[in-house]
Amino acid sequence: EFANMDAKIFKEYLVLTLGFEAKNVFLLTDATASEMKQATSRLVEIFKRINATESEIVFYYAGHGYPDELTKIPYLMPVDVSVGNMNVAIKLSDITETLAKTNAKRITLYLDACFTGEGRNAGLLAARTARIKPKNIVAQGNMVIFSASGNEQTALPYREQKHGMFTYFLLKNLQETKGEVKYFDLYNYLKREVSLESTRTIKPQDPDLLIS
Repeated sequence: EFANMDAKIFKEYLVLTLGFEAKNVFLLTDATASEMKQATSRLVEIFKRINATESEIVFYYAGHGYPDELTKIPYLMPVDVSVGNMNVAIKLSDITETLAKTNAKRITLYLDACFTGEGRNAGLLAARTARIKPKNIVAQGNMVIFSASGNEQTALPYREQKHGMFTYFLLKNLQETKGEVKYFDLYNYLKREVSLESTRTIKPQDPDLLIS
């Protein structure tokens, strides 16, 4: 719910607020597994042709996450993948390993997804469903990962704002600071605002910060 809007607006913020060139920002909506893999491969090829140690990567994902029920490994779930066909889903660790191999001076991931098997649409019902505790996400290389929720929580919608709860406050802080914000200050803001608003409206959601 609202994931397409989240991604489109985040792209605008990358260009207008954070100063990325539009030609260097690649937006996928309702992406298939093949499209996601091709886009990641294209990014790697670009970094082979530039001074990687002077360049940075921002990877943003809004959508479904899911853990393998046996291994607990977290996956990103493209639109053409079902939980009964996990062999073609995308391991989150494959994404982090691929990005780390670019040797970019800084890699930032924003994941507005949870990996318990629940999604934004679960809402209040999610409190009663069986959740799977995924394995911890690991940051690699020069990497910082902002995760929308703790590893046993749901990434919730903020319906009044038509965004994911995490993404709404992420964009709000980038706007208020004009992008001039330190990672820990951004994390503390997200931790405070998302935790409070989610608890007030549905149930607790506590963003996490992972550093390589």
